[in-house]
Amino acid sequence: MSVMASAQKTKQKIAELLDDLPVKSLSVVEQFVLFLHEQTRQGQAVVTAPDTSVASDEVSLPFRYPTVPLPPSVLDGLVGIMPPVGGDALADTEALYNTV
Repeated sequence: MSVMASAQKTKQKIAELLDDLPVKSLSVVEQFVLFLHEQTRQGQAVVTAPDTSVASDEVSLPFRYPTVPLPPSVLDGLVGIMPPVGGDALADTEALYNTV
């Protein structure tokens, strides 16, 4: 398969994937494409990961939409789940750097 045919096939696959995305996700895709354009403009190589797609129609991703902001109230569920351990993290950190 020629490079041009491969590129055309990849573009078609991307277009199909975009059709299935929620509208809110499209801005994330746009930001990523702009990032790639900037990388190219600066002459920086784009490093790709090996293709690990599975043979089925459903590809397993390690995350869903990591850039979607959540309200601070989601942290309320974390309050009180750790018992008080005492100590002073700032003092401990400063002590580590003072010994170096």
